[in-house]
Amino acid sequence: MRPFCGVDKIGAGRASFRTLAAVLGLCLLAGGGCDLDLENPNAPTEEEVLTDIDGIISLAVGMQDQYAAAVEDFILPSSLGTDEWGTQTRSLLSYRSLLTGELFENSFLVVENPFAAAYEVVKSANNLIENAPQVGLGTGLETGIVALAKLHKAMALGMAIQIFEEVPIDVSVEFPVPQPRAAVLDTVLNLLESARTDLAGVTDNDLSTFRSRVLGSGFDLRNTVDAMLARYYLMAGQYQDAIDAADRVDLSVLSTFNYVTPDRNPIYNLAFGLIYVAPLESFVLQAEVGDQRPDYWVDTGAQPFAGNPDSLLLPLREYSTADDPYPVYLPDEMKLIKAEALTELDQFGPAATLVNEVRTQVSSPLDEPVAGLTALPPEALDTKAELLAQIAYERRYELYMQGLRWEDARRLGASITVEPIFDFLPLPEQECMTNPDAC
Repeated sequence: MRPFCGVDKIGAGRASFRTLAAVLGLCLLAGGGCDLDLENPNAPTEEEVLTDIDGIISLAVGMQDQYAAAVEDFILPSSLGTDEWGTQTRSLLSYRSLLTGELFENSFLVVENPFAAAYEVVKSANNLIENAPQVGLGTGLETGIVALAKLHKAMALGMAIQIFEEVPIDVSVEFPVPQPRAAVLDTVLNLLESARTDLAGVTDNDLSTFRSRVLGSGFDLRNTVDAMLARYYLMAGQYQDAIDAADRVDLSVLSTFNYVTPDRNPIYNLAFGLIYVAPLESFVLQAEVGDQRPDYWVDTGAQPFAGNPDSLLLPLREYSTADDPYPVYLPDEMKLIKAEALTELDQFGPAATLVNEVRTQVSSPLDEPVAGLTALPPEALDTKAELLAQIAYERRYELYMQGLRWEDARRLGASITVEPIFDFLPLPEQECMTNPDAC
């Protein structure tokens, strides 16, 4: 696992001066790699961090920023491995190799980074789940932090199992054995249901201190738990559970990761800071005439430019500013989850209604894409094949750059989505070398 010692990534903007001292203890939680030549006698030990209220709060803030900073690592394999992004001329060889499938190696950071990032979050979450109940936080603060940790652990494992075919679940042992997809999804769903149960026992007023000291602005914990339940129940093929969870999500609320200087939105960093990636022009050209969503995501009026290898690219419009927030999920994902689940349950009429609700949306008070299209007639959406094909289209343009396109191709089929470059990424070389049970 890569070290995590950057204080600027631990959410210093939301932490007090006193809690910043405890933040330094996170180096001890990242699984090594933070060894320094000189020992700082004033730095708190791991035990001091995990047995101190401010230390636990700092770790909870830091865990959120670990995940938010890793967004680029999580979505890169999906976006380059399908039909969302191309590589600019300044991109790394590993990025171009991920795009084309040629000369690809499991030693590349595009393999190592999402694996390492996921398990940095898992380790932080495990420490919070185990130690937060022991330090006297009080009911609301403790419940909020533990539920937040379960959510982030679930999201990290959920992203990992979309990228790798098998991943470890229990990282408390020396050589964790990668587990199959079904077992990982079960763990993800159990964590999310446990977080939901925890939150059901407290009121919003109980969570006020948690929101002000830990959660900050923009992130809605209850809605995000239910949104992730809907997402992963769908992936697990538990369709009625997916519908029930999606129904609980308040679609008038947007839950986001926020980036405060010196942190930068990770997609901005990739596209404009490092100049590594950009949208494929084909994303715009293949959209239905009149669909407003490509112009939400991409600067469609710009002159296309050449990528490397040969492709035509366009600049991003969304996430083109360093401090742009990134949505944890988009509200219409819930409608499309319900539409797909209803289709799988042979309830074609209600599914068609939801598809048309997404298509005909013309405005929103939230920062989200809207299609502005006309409704499709009943005869265009009265079979399972027609509905799934249309859902695949709507998901492509509604959920661009959300790290879900690769999984959509597996679930819905390449014939109506895209043929991915890889089925999954291989486990990282470093993991194979240090963990004899991994590969």
